Amino acid sequence: MEGESFLYNSVIIYGYIALFIGLMIEGTGMPGPVQILFFAAAYLVSKGEMNLFYVIVIAALGNVTGNVIAYLVGYYKGRPVVEKYGKYLKITVKDLEAMDKWFAKYGGFTVLLGRLIGLPRTPAIWASGITRMNFTVYVVFSAIADFIWSTFWAVVSYLAAKQLININFFGKSQPPWVYFASTIGFMIFLYVVWKVLLWMKEKYLT
Repeated sequence: MEGESFLYNSVIIYGYIALFIGLMIEGTGMPGPVQILFFAAAYLVSKGEMNLFYVIVIAALGNVTGNVIAYLVGYYKGRPVVEKYGKYLKITVKDLEAMDKWFAKYGGFTVLLGRLIGLPRTPAIWASGITRMNFTVYVVFSAIADFIWSTFWAVVSYLAAKQLININFFGKSQPPWVYFASTIGFMIFLYVVWKVLLWMKEKYLT
């Protein structure tokens, strides 16, 4: 939980700068609870201290910047960088080989699909550079995908933050059942998302 608290507090304290840096790191494919950044920003939006449109744009720009960094590393360093550091990115050479099939079948749309589906995203980012996809095509599809993804999480986080404020969640005056229901509901949501992602991985990456 310390990592989540650090991410949350970073946005609360440093605002847009922390949001950009956090999403830039996530854009390289580094795993992490990036949704915490959106929720922190959404909380500030609900209080009138940040702008929802700016949050979406800055998050998308940060993500695209990270995508470009990963692309360039893959472009100039090739597969050896994945063989050496893939364990930190949660990708393997086998994942890259699966992405080769995606590129052959879907072309540039692989970047878009990888971002929106989730699990194939990191391999798609690095494979784009390693296979030397056209840079302009890569950036265009990445930008479209990142904007859609950022819009989704920013809006969902904003709606959630508004609801929590309405029940005075942050003021801690709500009855105990609210904590229980919120916790159970969140756990169920995470479980469903995880099962869906696993199904997509089995369907599209094997």
